[in-house]
Amino acid sequence: MNVDKVLLERSLMLVADDDVGLTTDFYDRLFAEHPSARALFSSDIRPQARMLQDAIVAVLDHLEDPTWLRASLGALGQRHASWGVTPEMYNWVASTMIATMAERGGAEWTDAMTDAWSEALGAVAGMMLEAYPVRTDGLG
Repeated sequence: MNVDKVLLERSLMLVADDDVGLTTDFYDRLFAEHPSARALFSSDIRPQARMLQDAIVAVLDHLEDPTWLRASLGALGQRHASWGVTPEMYNWVASTMIATMAERGGAEWTDAMTDAWSEALGAVAGMMLEAYPVRTDGLG
């Protein structure tokens, strides 16, 4: 993944905390903007928020390891497909995550941070979607 790791890490430190505030805020925004996504999750979102935050950190830790990224994100993509996550939802997640980060970052959040996260989340989504089953019904 050819992204600015330093900028991604610096911007994540700006908006995330030791708790799961960033990812909890993300899910609150996602469910408000895309209510149909709520049905994919349990009522207690905190465990999922923790897993998402840990996954973001893990991806950042492995940006220079394409083998790990493809294997891990491919497996994650297969699980998401089995849960009913559609390709369209990846755009929802990326735009909602970036909006949440920008809001939390306030005046310190920059266009360069938005661009870096757009590129990174697009690459992550691409690797996850590569693992989706090929449709044979002609619908996708």
